[in-house]
Amino acid sequence: MNDDINELIERQWEELHTAYKPTDFQGEDIKHLLTGMYQNWFLDYASYVILERAVPHINDGLKPVQRRILHSMKRMDDGRYNKVANIVGHTMQFHPHGDASIGDALVQLGQKDLLIDCQGNWGNMLTGDGAAAPRYIEARLSKFALEVIFNSKTTLWKLS
Repeated sequence: MNDDINELIERQWEELHTAYKPTDFQGEDIKHLLTGMYQNWFLDYASYVILERAVPHINDGLKPVQRRILHSMKRMDDGRYNKVANIVGHTMQFHPHGDASIGDALVQLGQKDLLIDCQGNWGNMLTGDGAAAPRYIEARLSKFALEVIFNSKTTLWKLS
């Protein structure tokens, strides 16, 4: 009896698998539909990356990640230096693209020595020396940043 049941199950299994025939995806309509769809998606994503992430804004010269870093540093500001690792962690609330991109952007801002007051080995962009690990370097907003960027008379802040 068990042999009969096993044979029946095997035959049904073979029939199911041999009856499968893939759909014909060679038609011109489907090729055109998929090509157009991917082309539109690529153009949408590429324009988003270029306009919203890669190119600095014409009004202030900052990229969105840099703007978010400064906003995060302002919220953390108590006059003391903060570890870069803490600044990066706090900025991740506003910038969903990972801690490495935030850390690199923060180091680039710090190396320019205008908006961020740095303490520790921040490297040198002229010689190509990298910064120390985020747990070893500290930063705070410079007096210039506090007086110019976060001054309500010079900068109009709005929600994103």
